Amino acid sequence: MSTTQVFDLLVDGYIARSLSPIKAERYLFDLLKTNSSGLKQLCRTIPSPGGLGVVFVVEAVATKDSPRPLMQDRSGRPLWLLDYSIAETGTVVPQELWSPQNVNDFRQYVTEAELQMPIFFAQANGHLGLSLDDAINGRCQTLRDARMQAHLGGKTTTHIRIKWPGYCDFKRQVQIRDETAAHNPITVAKFAHHIGRSVDAFIRSALPDPNRNASVECWMFGPRGIDPAKIRVIGAIHVSAGSWMPILQLNDWVF
Repeated sequence: MSTTQVFDLLVDGYIARSLSPIKAERYLFDLLKTNSSGLKQLCRTIPSPGGLGVVFVVEAVATKDSPRPLMQDRSGRPLWLLDYSIAETGTVVPQELWSPQNVNDFRQYVTEAELQMPIFFAQANGHLGLSLDDAINGRCQTLRDARMQAHLGGKTTTHIRIKWPGYCDFKRQVQIRDETAAHNPITVAKFAHHIGRSVDAFIRSALPDPNRNASVECWMFGPRGIDPAKIRVIGAIHVSAGSWMPILQLNDWVF
């Protein structure tokens, strides 16, 4: 992979735009258990199967319970989805990367843990994401992989964490196994529903950060601020063995 392509991943991908290029690179190193050189070798940029933009894929993943590959290359090697190029329809919500603060916890739950590949909520028509309202109300059956089991790490519960600019950190615990006798992992549609309800719970209980600076005032909710109706749920990333963070985008621009 060329330097330009790596640069694109760390600038034009949803993960980089959400976390910042530096934090995204750190996250990708922990996700794929690699370094800068390894990322260049693993990652490729290919046209999106949905025909909109490009996707970033990798030739290997660092988890035993990996999702099915997005596709195969001409040599028959599997390629797994890592990220999408941003659809320039609105601002991606910037968030700080959440991680355990204790050094030992970070090593156990991030460095040495099997982090799952990002989950993106792609529609059957190729478009990416769904409205927050659809996610809240469980209208997720139009997602391409709606009925597929979501690869969420094999636990019974997980935390959805949100670090929205200008507000105190938020977390919500959700069940990630169903109520059948087999307690199977929940579906992608159910996970999107969990994300939607978690974002809704955050907005309803959001506590402004008393230490916020003026640069984040444009991200505050209210009559002259962010309208929740303009939020789209794009996907989620597995930031520690017990935590996921949503990737969110607005149908508008914030400057």
